[in-house]
Amino acid sequence: MKKYISILALILVGTLCFAAPASGQEPTFDVSIGMHEALRTIKADEFKAQFGAIGRGIKVAIVDTGVDASHPDLQKTPDGNSKIIDYIDFTKEGLVETKVAAAPDGYQISIDKNQYAIGEVQTKSGILHLGTFKESQISENSPICQDVNRDGKSNGVFGILVADEELSGIYDTVYVDTNQNFNFSDEEPLKIYAKNHDVGFFGTDNPLTEYIEKSSFVVADIESNGNFIKLGFDGNGHGTHVAGILGANGNLKGTAPGAEIMVLKAVESSGDGNWDNIFKAIEYASSQGADIINVSIGNLISSTASHDAQAKVLKDLSAKSDAIIVIAAGNGGPGLATAYDMSGIDNVITVGAYMSPNLWKINYNANVPTETLWYYTGVGHGTSRPTVVAPSSVISTANIWDSGGYFLMDGTSMAAPFASGSCALILEKAKAAGLDTSSGSVIKALEAGARKIDGYLEIEQGSGLIDVVKSWNMLVNEGNLLNTSKAAMSLKDSQEYIEGIMFRDELQAQLKVLIANLSDSLQTIKLESDQQWASTDKNEVTLAPTNKAEVMFSYDFPKNPGLYNTKITGYDKLSGKSVASFTTTAVVPHDLGKTSEILLKGELSPCHWTRYFFKTASGMSELDITLKIDNTLPHMGRAMLYVYDPNGQKVYEDTAGSDYISPKQSTVFKATEPKPGIWEAVVVSDYNLSDFGAVKTAYQLSSEAFGIFSDVKELSFAVGKGENYLSKEILLKNGSGVFKGRLEGAGLAEKNEGIISETIKVEDGKLVRGPAFKVPENTMDLYINSAAENAAKGDIDIYLYKKDTDELYKEIAFSGKADSMEESIHIKTPQAGEYVVYVDGFSIPDKSANIKIKTQILTDKMNVYIQDINGNLPAGYEWKPRLFVNIPQEGSDFRGYIVVENSNPTCISRIPLRFVVGKKMLKIEITQDGSLYVKEKDTNRPVNTDILVNGVKYLVVDGKALIHQSVIIETVEIYDEKYAPLIVRINS
Repeated sequence: MKKYISILALILVGTLCFAAPASGQEPTFDVSIGMHEALRTIKADEFKAQFGAIGRGIKVAIVDTGVDASHPDLQKTPDGNSKIIDYIDFTKEGLVETKVAAAPDGYQISIDKNQYAIGEVQTKSGILHLGTFKESQISENSPICQDVNRDGKSNGVFGILVADEELSGIYDTVYVDTNQNFNFSDEEPLKIYAKNHDVGFFGTDNPLTEYIEKSSFVVADIESNGNFIKLGFDGNGHGTHVAGILGANGNLKGTAPGAEIMVLKAVESSGDGNWDNIFKAIEYASSQGADIINVSIGNLISSTASHDAQAKVLKDLSAKSDAIIVIAAGNGGPGLATAYDMSGIDNVITVGAYMSPNLWKINYNANVPTETLWYYTGVGHGTSRPTVVAPSSVISTANIWDSGGYFLMDGTSMAAPFASGSCALILEKAKAAGLDTSSGSVIKALEAGARKIDGYLEIEQGSGLIDVVKSWNMLVNEGNLLNTSKAAMSLKDSQEYIEGIMFRDELQAQLKVLIANLSDSLQTIKLESDQQWASTDKNEVTLAPTNKAEVMFSYDFPKNPGLYNTKITGYDKLSGKSVASFTTTAVVPHDLGKTSEILLKGELSPCHWTRYFFKTASGMSELDITLKIDNTLPHMGRAMLYVYDPNGQKVYEDTAGSDYISPKQSTVFKATEPKPGIWEAVVVSDYNLSDFGAVKTAYQLSSEAFGIFSDVKELSFAVGKGENYLSKEILLKNGSGVFKGRLEGAGLAEKNEGIISETIKVEDGKLVRGPAFKVPENTMDLYINSAAENAAKGDIDIYLYKKDTDELYKEIAFSGKADSMEESIHIKTPQAGEYVVYVDGFSIPDKSANIKIKTQILTDKMNVYIQDINGNLPAGYEWKPRLFVNIPQEGSDFRGYIVVENSNPTCISRIPLRFVVGKKMLKIEITQDGSLYVKEKDTNRPVNTDILVNGVKYLVVDGKALIHQSVIIETVEIYDEKYAPLIVRINS
């Protein structure tokens, strides 16, 4: 995939662009007002005043876009030491090949047919290396605009000379023709920054102009044989801004002004980067003794496969280091599961975005009466959550050529360095006091000292807002307890300890959990739930060292739709202290299969939000979600609507209500053939209501589902072995609006038919032609899947092309998951014709890999017929057509569809059908006391399985379903691959 990460964990809102002062002048505004307020909110100012801490002696690596090494606030610590102690570039943005070697011709040398004066440049070997740095190497989308010398042009070329001034053949000095006068003799010799801290400048500033016409750079690397160098610079400004929040010491005082900074550029000036470079930077920082590694990089979650791969590498890297790794939670919120999930990695902190009323006023002149989070802050799920939150909007250092060296940014990128700086302050004092300075202890202290913000969930804020003073006190008074886990929990049949789970796709009424004793003595653990709807089958367990006990967690979910959280905590019976906890997050949706039109109303204060969840079913032709702002108040409010699909991907974002230019009362999201599952809609009241004279946003949110659909998870049917015919009445329902149309049967196709596999060799960075094939008429589905052989790692994309009437191939589908070799394409009812697959070897570390491409064509055999195919149904009405199905003689698992057409007729949706042949059949029995039993139909033998009761999953143990007495059974569904499917309606 084009797996570049863009643009860090940054949202630029209301950027302050001040006139840049001429060189050497002080800014004409107070750059510190917002910083003072931010440090006050986390009590860093109080901690520094009380203890004199400044982060002295703490090394912090900033993995980012680079840093402006010339900024006056990033030169020295309060003790007079160098602020920036190292500068490494892991990108290729500043790479200059200097393989051309030549002996000087007197005082001149030639580069690309241009003669350069070299004066008395020293060379021990008599051979100099030559090259050119071009402004075009920088992305045109970067803030520096491919204009490093600030002359308004982007075609600049700068000669590079590399000399071996100390030892013959060991190249150690670089000259850059920064003024483009073809003369190196008027340039300063530059060593690698880490050795001499040399800083150069492109361009020459005119002190009489308002702006600064130059930008800084350093020499980040010189290959000893002289064949290449790397110039390091920040053409974006993001890294410089982060550095100022962390440790500025000048006009602006950052969180830890005494901290020393290692600049590790892993992201280019456009804000684009990749995880390979980020991981290299983290590994380097660890090897060089960094105490803290700040990674303010957002848009991290591209796919599940991508995240799993990233988490594994980061976990491996963190295991080799005791550095505290601070990661921005990301700006993908406010939807669930948008925070970067680093649960289970002890030395990683993820940081969300906080704002105080004063920060809102200072930075945006907005009257926000309460503490808030930013609505974009990444949100966790179940076991995952941000660790803490921190201030996320502040004026900080910027490139000297940009906005006078200071401007305002906001985002979780800005929150992360506040957390890093807080850790630096605590580490300084802890080292001086001889306390435990392990990353685990400091992080636990940071969490224990944090303060919860009213009105937000734990998965949104984690432990809450950082409080440096309280965290220090926790480390001093309870440090020996903070990093000592005496018990842990895991899911049954899993070896991995986890802290929680989220039920989103499907509610689960029981969960088998293993509790392990991690102490070296006998331990009795008492279990308590903080919510009545969650309970355990044991109140306590007694465990010998290293032993485990199985406990059943049971949930009787609230009936009202919403998002619910519960925590089951294990306490040591002797000490009364918490030794383990397990958080459950549950989504209880509005079921559009039962009520296809839902109207909800609410009222929100600035920068607060409400989540709504809607469950869709197979066959729905359209989903509409409408946000309408109530304009009956004296002043309208303003709100944003965010919509996330069942995969958790944001698919819609828009604003309604008051506006500076063109207000609108409503906004509507529409999805045709919506994916079955749980959709999330978040209504957010904007922070700037005071601009429009409003204090709250009143709104209504409506959701409607259209089309013909089934109310069960899957229309599956059991067929006895030898049966070749099935007649079955089915229950369908019409959603909102009048339906006038017809049904058409399609199928059957055996699950494994039409599969052809072909292995092709794919090389790194190259596009390779894959299999070509013909799609016949009456094709129901075309599937294309890729998988790497021999566990090869990397990232590929697949493209599908079809030959058109002009004999030209045109792209019709694409799959590009990040950091994955497993791609997939599904085309419903594809057109007949000739197709070809191409594979792009986007990133293959081993240079090449064998990729298996599997194509599958499922064709309609005309085996499914429907009686009473025409319908004219009012909204909400049920339809009970009858299926007539011819079951093929060969095969055991068949697929088909009910095709729903409107009056045109045009297909508007498809309801999947499944027919399973020859598997053992089940039956259910419900006794007078409401107990439900599941048995084999022929033998009457009780079974162990999972069932869905009213759409909620329950366990069946020894034939008995563990169902809460309050549940009124309406539907029972069983989809167990060991048995034939079973769907039963009670009293229907």
